[in-house]
Amino acid sequence: MSPRFFPYSHLVFRSGIPVIAVSGFHIQLIHASTGAVLFSTLNSPPYIQESLKKSGPIRCAVLDNSNTHLVTLADDKKLKVWKLDGLELLHERELPKRPTSATCTVDGQTIVVADKFGDVFSYPLHPPPGSESQVSTSAPLPQEDSTTPDEEISVYATADITLPAAETSSKKRKSKKQKLHENPPAPRSSLASHVPTSDGTLILGHTSLLTCFFLTPDNKYIVTADRDEHIRISWYPQGFCIESFCLGHTQFVSAVHIPSDRPGTLISGGGDAELKIWDWRSGKHEMDIPILDSVKPYIKVKVKSCTRTASTNSTEEQADQSREGTEHQESAPPASEEQAVLAVQKIRTLSDYILFTVTGGSALFSAPFLNGTSTAPSVHAVNFGKPVLNFTIAPDKRIWVNIDLNWSENGDDSQAGKAIRVVNLAADGQLSDVSLTSTPPILDALQEKCLIEASAEDLATLNFYSSLKSLPKNTGEYDGDDDDLGNATPRATGIPKNIRTNTRKQSQGPGGGKKEQGKLKSQKAVAEKTKKHGNQSVDRDVEDVVPHEEYASESKLLKSEDPVTEADSEDIRMLDS
Repeated sequence: MSPRFFPYSHLVFRSGIPVIAVSGFHIQLIHASTGAVLFSTLNSPPYIQESLKKSGPIRCAVLDNSNTHLVTLADDKKLKVWKLDGLELLHERELPKRPTSATCTVDGQTIVVADKFGDVFSYPLHPPPGSESQVSTSAPLPQEDSTTPDEEISVYATADITLPAAETSSKKRKSKKQKLHENPPAPRSSLASHVPTSDGTLILGHTSLLTCFFLTPDNKYIVTADRDEHIRISWYPQGFCIESFCLGHTQFVSAVHIPSDRPGTLISGGGDAELKIWDWRSGKHEMDIPILDSVKPYIKVKVKSCTRTASTNSTEEQADQSREGTEHQESAPPASEEQAVLAVQKIRTLSDYILFTVTGGSALFSAPFLNGTSTAPSVHAVNFGKPVLNFTIAPDKRIWVNIDLNWSENGDDSQAGKAIRVVNLAADGQLSDVSLTSTPPILDALQEKCLIEASAEDLATLNFYSSLKSLPKNTGEYDGDDDDLGNATPRATGIPKNIRTNTRKQSQGPGGGKKEQGKLKSQKAVAEKTKKHGNQSVDRDVEDVVPHEEYASESKLLKSEDPVTEADSEDIRMLDS
């Protein structure tokens, strides 16, 4: 079996410094001209390598403006800060919740981090002296309870040690008590969903999963987007002051960008069928760029649908069928089938064109930046055959694209293809792959000697496409239902129907949707039960005076006659007297 390698998740190109390549758990600094590996975490001390592996794949890597410090986030709740010169791990800090993305301020002295609970915190670049959050990166000390003084047992040792049952249970109880104090609940008066740690300061919070954010170049505003279709522009660091909202998306927002040459324009995308252009200071929507038809053929990674099926039989009918042993066979959920889900992954601009990718898509796309035009711009694509993981624009205007070389349409272990592609953008917006015609030393190094071998277990932890399941909501609005003419449309994609008309889902007739019908059914059952108990109590009171059948017939007559009853007439006579 041929060896398998980590694909590159991040590449950082800047003038005057080595190229930063992130793949799996590791970081490499590569000379931009010769392709020589200058520094690598593969050469770090064993305890740092073991710590990196325990943290999981690196999900975010951010370099400050001074090209001095590198910030990384992984699957654990650790914020790691590296000194770029020598690739030295300065410190790591515990965060309250699992982080999703980070950025650095202009001065490089503050790190802003967003987490899965929708909160954004800021942290000083270096922990204050004597702070509990400061973690030493020196070699771990031997344990004090060693059996022999000559033995040194590292905290990163991989040997299996069998403990007695009593000692094991006591350690488990101790670990549970420690976990109670690791992440205490936030007080009722707190504005954050959890208590900040490591000297963090709350900037703002969303009530939904925060998908992406960034600071404007002047660091006066922070732009945040969430799973509930919201884009918020807030002051920084006074996040409680909201400048504007950009509202108009009908699906989740997963990518936002402000072009450097158009500082007043915001481009956003997510699960909708189009990219949206905004004047972010006022929140005004300017135009849409349709992308669904151009992108759909290139979505290679598909996910299984999670739609629910409602049974047409009532509870009483199901109970009768259960007693008779004839359950309704159609009530069982159908076998799940794979669907394509649209999720914009990244948006950038180059010259007068918008560059973007979609999660699980095998192409890089470009669309012209047309202001004030009514015609829909054409979308160009360059196909690589395998899903695109990321892309970055180098100082020479070339686009470096990271490819998932481990993915295969048949699910086999084939690694055919290259891990990096280089693309040129022509003046007319056409994209061309120049990886074969132009092979600089840095490209050759990334394609061969800089690849890091990985095991099958390591590759299973990458999980690049989890957002295709976590971002879309299970609304049951997917293709496969009957249209207005009664014709069944095939379940070809996981694109919700309502994004085609850019309107939210309307009421489903006079009875409402399934949720509304369920509520009405419950209310009706409660009303009938209350009425039944009320009639039984009245029957007991009048049983000696009026027979039950006569009372029932009399009540029917009262309902069918004039609404003014005898009791009402008696009240009127008393008022007149």
